[in-house]
Amino acid sequence: MKFFIRRGGTCTDGFTIYNDNAEPVYTAYVEASPSLRITMSYNESKPVSTIKFNTFMLNYFTIRCSRRFYALVPCINKQFSFAIYGSTFRFIGNLADGRFSMLNSNGEVIMTQKKCWTQQGEGYEVNITEGQYHIFMLSVALCADIYIALTESHPIPT
Repeated sequence: MKFFIRRGGTCTDGFTIYNDNAEPVYTAYVEASPSLRITMSYNESKPVSTIKFNTFMLNYFTIRCSRRFYALVPCINKQFSFAIYGSTFRFIGNLADGRFSMLNSNGEVIMTQKKCWTQQGEGYEVNITEGQYHIFMLSVALCADIYIALTESHPIPT
């Protein structure tokens, strides 16, 4: 499955996720309160995922989707990664290049994400091979995009 993520002007403007045919499939609305809250909806109707960016003691994301709860803690060493609690998947990549991969417990690549130019403008191309987890993987891809947008506007010390 191939998707394209396009963000509004800033990370608080929201996101649109398109399919191969450049048709909008998911919309992510951002609410800015003490923390960021992103609600991803299918065809602007049914919410399928809720993401929160929390800054209590450390910066981390929480994802609620498919009746599961996940916590993602950004780790910056030689490579960028999310420590994902609630899943056996690993998310790694390079912040500067905007290229990321999600690996399953066997080390096989099940999702790739890279910066690209879409018909709607600059965004991310997301290729998912594990279709049953695509909502979770799109949510993680949104977290990576939000993290990049936040570090561009307000650098986070490492």
